[in-house]
Amino acid sequence: MAFAKIKQHYEVVVAFCCFLILFTNIGLPSTSFSVYQPYLVDLPGVGHSGGSIIVSVRTFVSLLAMLVVGRYYDLLDCRAGACLASVFVSIGFLLYSLNTGNFPGLCAASVFTGLGYGLGGMIASTMLINRWFRVNVATVAGVAAVGSGVAAVIIPNSAVALIDAFGLSSAFAFEAALALVLGAITFALLRNDPRDLGLKPYEGKAGEGSQTVDSRNAGEEKPARKRHANRDLSPKAMPLLLVAMVAIGCASVGGGNYLAVLFTSEGFSAESAAAMVAISGACLTVAKLASGVVFDRVGTRNGSIAFFALYIGGTAILCLSDMGNTGLAGAGAFMFGLGMSLGTVGISVWSIELAPRGKETRTIKNFQVCYALGGFIFTFLPGFLTEAFGTYLVSYAILLTLLVVAAAIIISVYAATEKRAKEAA
Repeated sequence: MAFAKIKQHYEVVVAFCCFLILFTNIGLPSTSFSVYQPYLVDLPGVGHSGGSIIVSVRTFVSLLAMLVVGRYYDLLDCRAGACLASVFVSIGFLLYSLNTGNFPGLCAASVFTGLGYGLGGMIASTMLINRWFRVNVATVAGVAAVGSGVAAVIIPNSAVALIDAFGLSSAFAFEAALALVLGAITFALLRNDPRDLGLKPYEGKAGEGSQTVDSRNAGEEKPARKRHANRDLSPKAMPLLLVAMVAIGCASVGGGNYLAVLFTSEGFSAESAAAMVAISGACLTVAKLASGVVFDRVGTRNGSIAFFALYIGGTAILCLSDMGNTGLAGAGAFMFGLGMSLGTVGISVWSIELAPRGKETRTIKNFQVCYALGGFIFTFLPGFLTEAFGTYLVSYAILLTLLVVAAAIIISVYAATEKRAKEAA
């Protein structure tokens, strides 16, 4: 009886599993990992350039993993594939724990966390959402993406407390255990496809959840609410969009990873830097849910404009961190965190809406691959730019320019598709 009740609303379970997938496979190795950067760069034989290499190994491996993710999910369904990705993340953090005095060992750990990120991150979540939901796609993508934001809220202060009490190795070991437990929970709850439970995708009928195939009478069905419309974009526009995905990857992955070390290098304490990262993570958590709702309510173009404005404004304020003003730095972290939701919810919705018809899965993968490419480029550069110029502010000034370019591309493409639709009507 209890299972029948759960089964009737199994889309809620799927959304929760997507939340756990992104908490584990993106939140632990990526969005919350910047809290470790000040400690890594202080390790013997690491330094600023070595710290960049450790992070860039993860982003490079995640990029390679995304290139083969289609084949990966041909061999394994989303349930097994996402669970295995969590195991990779757990192995990676275990290796971090065992190699705090060994630079090659830290790079080897990043190989495994990169595999977990690339094979079990946004691609897996977006595939599941596309299978299980026919309405409220952006809202569900936002709920799922909140997972990585929650990690960015919880982990930084917890990690600093563990490091102060027990040392860096213990903090890494805790995250290894956490990833393993959450991966097991996801595997126990998740089902790959509605048909595995005799269900159809969620269509949002008058308070009903996913409904069984047998319980539906064709004569009683009401038309399902329209999902996010596929705009069947011309393939000729795709290169520009891929450039925008690279730019957003630079800001979301690169900018997010270096927040803590940006603040500490400009004179803020480790505790203050962790608090700023937590503020950014809290805002990212709220914005991931809010951006999905906003996209569903006011349209993707208008929602994109609003969140790009926050992202660009926050990055501009971060470029003023050398002033040492805690309130200003907090405002920058606040706005940056809100805008950073475009790197998850935005890309997920754009890939669904802007895919040429019949190429949805390929477009989802391509958008995520280009996002990861941008992340790789801008996790590798900041350490070397800092050694050349003496500050991380140069990196954030470059990110500011890239975000302006990305905003111009995305908003122009949506404006063009809406104009075309009006002319056709």
